[in-house]
Amino acid sequence: MTDTRFIVDGRGNLTPQEGHAAAAMQQRQGLWALAETSPDLMVLVRTPPRGGVLDKKPKVVMAGDCGSFPLSDLIAFLGQSRWSGLLKVNTPAGERTLTLKDGEVRAAHSDSPADRIGEVMVRMGYVSKLQLEQVLQDTPPSRIGKAMVEKGLLQAHDLFKCLTEQVSEIFHTMMLAREGTFVLVDQELDDKPAHTVNVSMQSLLMDSIRKIDEMAHFRKRIPHGRLYVQKKKPSDGTLEPEEDLVLGLIDGRHTVLDLGQAAKLSEFDATRVVYRLLEGGFATVLKESIAPVPEVPVPRPSPSAPASAATGFQKPDEVRRVIGVFNTIFREVRNEVARRGRLETFLSQANAAMQANTLTQVPVLFGLTFVEDGTLSGDKLATQYESMKAQLGTEPLASLRMALSDVMFFLLFQAGELLEQRADEDLARRVKELLATLDNR
Repeated sequence: MTDTRFIVDGRGNLTPQEGHAAAAMQQRQGLWALAETSPDLMVLVRTPPRGGVLDKKPKVVMAGDCGSFPLSDLIAFLGQSRWSGLLKVNTPAGERTLTLKDGEVRAAHSDSPADRIGEVMVRMGYVSKLQLEQVLQDTPPSRIGKAMVEKGLLQAHDLFKCLTEQVSEIFHTMMLAREGTFVLVDQELDDKPAHTVNVSMQSLLMDSIRKIDEMAHFRKRIPHGRLYVQKKKPSDGTLEPEEDLVLGLIDGRHTVLDLGQAAKLSEFDATRVVYRLLEGGFATVLKESIAPVPEVPVPRPSPSAPASAATGFQKPDEVRRVIGVFNTIFREVRNEVARRGRLETFLSQANAAMQANTLTQVPVLFGLTFVEDGTLSGDKLATQYESMKAQLGTEPLASLRMALSDVMFFLLFQAGELLEQRADEDLARRVKELLATLDNR
């Protein structure tokens, strides 16, 4: 959407900044009333109204004040109504845009340098600043992700994780906007972006709300990510894998942000892990860096009793049905890629991602890989699910669906890199139809 800019001087005069701006105003002759708005928004309303509909696109269909309207309500509505177009949020910190297709997030953009995909890769520890600068010397920023993969500096599943984190960070920043303006633009989405992700609007919304609530809690002990972390005692065998990893990196000379980069975690996840270590007495935070202190051995506790059974209950056939629907989706994606002659690359990258355990935080899929027809072993997955139900919370079936959804989004991302736009969109439509069968019973 081309901006038409005007200057309002100290006397209240409105002056076109470009030639086409004057022509645009000539089409709006008449009497207009200026509505009272926030300082970043100007609304002129024709009086009396003339009526009519603007048929061309792009066009603004809604605009408002971020400080007076809850964006979370608007975003939830856009997802439920399966809206397609752009949501732009302009704040003093910059402009951020979500590209929506049928109510789901397909891309996110920001004019803040910190939100660039290359910076996200560096921040999460997947590439160094030097590697990024070297690749950018002969690669346009729009192709930096593909270039990193082609040069062997990044795995495809790591690129997916970085892109998903970039979308999540931009989305989260938009949710936090308490000043500035938002604009909803009805626009055709013909051009396929360099990297397309399929991210559930509902998942992003719930995740952002969770982060806002939890970060407020974490900030009571960790006011910011520039605090240094000092180890107080070694692991005693009770920590989660991420906690053990971060604890092993703590030496009193690195900040929370440093630890997140080394462990390939976002700032939120790094803060969450460090907070848990503080709560368990394994570490403390300091304002200044100090030398590491010697570890004091701590005896490991005796083996705990077997975990109790999960409180949630599902019929066995329901678990098999969920696995069956997702395996049908996985096979559908695999077959579409096979028709394009890219199956070997697709499967090898998919299995590399599965073996790295980076696609989901839910452990029920750990150790599984795709077979030749693009599915996961239903028997092995069902057995693994039954043995892990106690670790999957009060709604283990929902956790299973979340894990399988995480894998599905990665496969769609990989397919989107290999398919033409029409084939990619047709595949996404078929996948949505299959997913709908899970809720139609």
